[in-house]
Amino acid sequence: MTNELVVRCIMSKDIVPQSEAEQAIYALVDIKPKSRMGTGMMPANVSLVLDRSGSMEGEKLENMKEAAGYVVDHLSDTDFVSITIFDDQVESLIPSQVAQKRDEIKKMLASVIARGGTQIADGLKEGMNELQKGYSKDRINRLLLLTDGKTWDDEELCLRLAEEAGKNGIAITGMGIGDEWNEKLLLQLAEKSGGDSHWIQNPISILDAFKQEVEGVQSVAATNLKVMGRLDRGVKPVRVFSMVPMIANVSSKVLHDTTITADLGSLDGKKGQLLLIEMRFPAQKIGKYRVGQLEVSYDIPAQGISGHKIRVDMSITVSADIAATTKVNAEVMNLVEKVSAFKLQTRALSYAEAGNIAEATRKLEAAATVLLDLGEDELAATAEREILSLKKTGTLTTAGSKKLEYGTRKLTQGWTGAVKK
Repeated sequence: MTNELVVRCIMSKDIVPQSEAEQAIYALVDIKPKSRMGTGMMPANVSLVLDRSGSMEGEKLENMKEAAGYVVDHLSDTDFVSITIFDDQVESLIPSQVAQKRDEIKKMLASVIARGGTQIADGLKEGMNELQKGYSKDRINRLLLLTDGKTWDDEELCLRLAEEAGKNGIAITGMGIGDEWNEKLLLQLAEKSGGDSHWIQNPISILDAFKQEVEGVQSVAATNLKVMGRLDRGVKPVRVFSMVPMIANVSSKVLHDTTITADLGSLDGKKGQLLLIEMRFPAQKIGKYRVGQLEVSYDIPAQGISGHKIRVDMSITVSADIAATTKVNAEVMNLVEKVSAFKLQTRALSYAEAGNIAEATRKLEAAATVLLDLGEDELAATAEREILSLKKTGTLTTAGSKKLEYGTRKLTQGWTGAVKK
């Protein structure tokens, strides 16, 4: 059987100096479909879970209805769709059904009015129940959550639901409008389920976020994507970062002693998938060494492909040639720097939340420097403004912290590393 995916593994350095100590090395795992491979062949099962609380009244609610209508219009006649609306109560507005009665569904959407408070867990639970009605491993199963507020004391239940969703191959995308919602919760929902998260700064951009999600559903090239890594003797895994659709530290989920087991869900045919593996390479004599082996497995139900595997080796050379050992792979190191910016801002926000203003300031200053080096001038300027806020008030601004959180996580969105066929 020919491989429908292309997998390449690129080391941060092909040649390292001989050393008596361990050395830090990185491996970039890049997974993409072959250019001849079609996408959008898999049917979809989409659940929309929409906040209709009182704070959504006006422009936010109207744009939300338009965006939900766009989803309905752009699903195929064989796709399943359901719409759940919630405030401090929950209602299954459109029970799970094939997306054929579009005018009827949009008429029901038009009748929705804003009211009440915000209880996300109830909305998620009902949305999951509706999704299960059309659930199949041969479908792309997605839940899109939209909210503009903080939920009432049910964050733990939300996270348990997201973890359950992830185990069943259901990706949750959490979208927050404005500034008054809990970005940590929505990001955790995405990370636990293998989904995505968006910060929607103004109501008119709701449609853009929904369009992006529909395009993602329709460009899936493979499902049940998994990466198994076995490191050779003496090589120690340190951290693993998933880079698509956003940067996330997945180490706690995928690292097991000297093995890496990453369940990556579906593969977007346009964006592909990237993993960045940080390792410690032991002291070795001059020579060429295998660092480990990666096994990538995937399904393409439309082609009857199930559990197909691709294996690639990671290797490195130890040399006494100083000039050769100074050469780095710029492609990998650029991603390492982006991960560094993400880690620094994450630590800064944690320190600020804990009241350690001095350490939060130092981390933000370091993040601003990295962002400037990356050419991310706008994000660097945001970091500088938040440094001033910390020094003057001892706190970060709501909008500034969200911009840093989402901006650094999305640094890989424009990544265009070319796959060598």
